[in-house]
Amino acid sequence: MKKRSIFLKIYLWFWLTTALILVAQIGFHRLTETDHPIALHLERTLKPVLSMYGRTALQYHLRGDRAALRSWTDELKASTALNAYLVDPEGQDVTGAPLLPEVRAVAARARQSGETELSLLKHRVLLALPLAAEDGSSFYVVADMSGKAFIPPPRRSPFLEAFRLLMALAVSGGVCYGLARYLTSPVVKLREATQRFTGGDLTVRVGKEVSRRKDEFSGLAEDFNRMAERIESLMTQQRQLLGDISHELRSPLTRLNLALELARRQMGMDAVTSLNRIETEAELLEEMIDQVLTLTRLQGGIEAVPMTSVDVEKLVAEIADDADFEAHARSCTVRFAESVPCTVSGNEELLRRAVENIVRNGVRYARENTTVDISVRLTTEDSVSCAEITVRDYGAGVPEEEIPHLFRPFYRVSNARERQTGGAGLGLAIAERAVNLHRGSIKVSNATDGGLIAVIRLPLPSGLPASGT
Repeated sequence: MKKRSIFLKIYLWFWLTTALILVAQIGFHRLTETDHPIALHLERTLKPVLSMYGRTALQYHLRGDRAALRSWTDELKASTALNAYLVDPEGQDVTGAPLLPEVRAVAARARQSGETELSLLKHRVLLALPLAAEDGSSFYVVADMSGKAFIPPPRRSPFLEAFRLLMALAVSGGVCYGLARYLTSPVVKLREATQRFTGGDLTVRVGKEVSRRKDEFSGLAEDFNRMAERIESLMTQQRQLLGDISHELRSPLTRLNLALELARRQMGMDAVTSLNRIETEAELLEEMIDQVLTLTRLQGGIEAVPMTSVDVEKLVAEIADDADFEAHARSCTVRFAESVPCTVSGNEELLRRAVENIVRNGVRYARENTTVDISVRLTTEDSVSCAEITVRDYGAGVPEEEIPHLFRPFYRVSNARERQTGGAGLGLAIAERAVNLHRGSIKVSNATDGGLIAVIRLPLPSGLPASGT
């Protein structure tokens, strides 16, 4: 199952939340915007002028100064192109002039509501404003304005609104990207360090850029560094202990072999069986010590290992011939089934031991009268050309739950420790580390019709020919 990036999840959720907030805000504004924008503009611009005119006109009317009232009305029209009417409580112009039906209608609406009323006609705009006299009587001042004289506010352009929305989304996207990157960057660094640590680089540590954050991630980084230091120390001590013990055992083992040879010369035929048994166990002990030393050396790294061009086909053919000779003693055979010439860059000794351990493991567990098939092919793994070595036996196989543990040092499938169940549990561990040092991979799986399949892939170096010479 393909894993989804936590960075992408956080980024998309933050951005989606911001976008929904913007859309909700715009929608709420549209829903709650009950007044027409032109009406709001008219009330804000005409209402103060009309209120001032109306109060002055009402004073002239109450004093009975019709000449001043007419002069005031003409002056307003000349300066603002606005026809103004002062309507009495009965709905008549205080000057006695006839009112247009539209003026009378908007004044009646103001009288009924007691509030400012607006009437938007095709070519005219009417605004009625209630006025209260000192004696409590109600008057209404009505403004009649031509549509040509009125300059409405600019309408909202849908393109401009869309552009503003896109700009808001772009800004929020940038902010969300920075926030998501800030939150996930320590996770990425911790994962990279964990992958390198799992791959065998025990010196890897999480950098100070994570530790300086002073949050939960910095605490996690410090815990990881402490754990890595502890594991590195334990692994170093373990390798040193294995190396020291192996070297110390070599000396008494050599003396044991010398004493064994002297005993053969000094004792009669009655002791031959026991001496042969001692020799066999000494040889097994020497082989195990040699494997421990090899494993310790492989765990130390590849820096001191010389690398040359290795003919894989020739190497595997030699191993197959040697293993076939040993397999006859177990009533089985080793068959070099398929071969393709190829060359890799590596250490021939380590590659020989890796392939040999896999082949001998197959011979050890193969059933009688069966074969151990070996093939060499060219394949591609992660866009890299590789030499693929496949070893397939027809034995009993391995329980599926045991396969992930096969490459652990000293691990054996059987809980018993008899020699009949296998060696010391170091052969596959040595093979895996040798292949890993060559930047390759090794995988083991059960065959559908019984037996075990081991596949070794070694990358072909660029610049070297694929065919062996």
